[in-house]
Amino acid sequence: MTVIASEPLTPALGARVRIAAPDLLAEGVPEAVLALLDDRGVVLFPGIDVPDDVLVRFTGRLGEMKPATVTADGSDQSEQGIYRIALDKAEQNHLDYVRGNDYWHMDGTSYPVPGKATLLKCEAPPASGGETDFANLYAAYDALPEQRKKEIEDLRVIHCLEATMRRIYPAPTDDDIARWNAVFPPTEQPLVWHQKNGRTSLVIGSTAMGIAGMPLREGQALLDELLDWCTRDEFTYRHRWQRGDLVIFNNPGLLHRSRPYDDSAGRVLHRTTLTGHEAFA
Repeated sequence: MTVIASEPLTPALGARVRIAAPDLLAEGVPEAVLALLDDRGVVLFPGIDVPDDVLVRFTGRLGEMKPATVTADGSDQSEQGIYRIALDKAEQNHLDYVRGNDYWHMDGTSYPVPGKATLLKCEAPPASGGETDFANLYAAYDALPEQRKKEIEDLRVIHCLEATMRRIYPAPTDDDIARWNAVFPPTEQPLVWHQKNGRTSLVIGSTAMGIAGMPLREGQALLDELLDWCTRDEFTYRHRWQRGDLVIFNNPGLLHRSRPYDDSAGRVLHRTTLTGHEAFA
């Protein structure tokens, strides 16, 4: 297998790789990137400045590219399967979707099978704010006390878009809730996800409304406790965007969020997503 040189971003998470954009498509490189992604969770290519067409081709070489159906917004990028992440969306659901990224979450908790990985390319860095944080769920779960692991082993979590949106709109209308449920209705997932690679993560984050069969406040308190644990400094990495950066993250093993930023900050990212092939279980 091709080996690519890398250096760690933090002791627990991430790798930095310095290659030219055309080399992403060289023989053996996509496979080497996937191996590094599985090992380190986040792979950063600083300032690589990948054109959109190369981004799409590279995504397809890594695996099956997920169609941008839910996030389709009629833009030129959307026609290529790219989602343009910016705060200039005209449609409310799209704007809420971008704003909801400010809270720790795992992508795809509304589906039986979440996405494998996400690729983010920086078209325009923010003037201030707008960093992206990542938290290593594998490392966080491994570090949990054994008694806590036993206590949470069989619990199930109710996920929905409403849980995230209530952080932005604390007094939603019935129409708001109906709109959110039309996009992402309440879905039940395991709290503890034992994966085929032998590693374990927790299915938590801003979409988690409560624990099935547990009083709402008690369930939320447990979820808040676990979220605080998983996002401790030793498990996290904060990326400050520079123009041309490409970041790939391994969705089943991570939480991520964007740091708040103003409309005037000018932050624009282009995103593609790899289809997942392992169901929550």
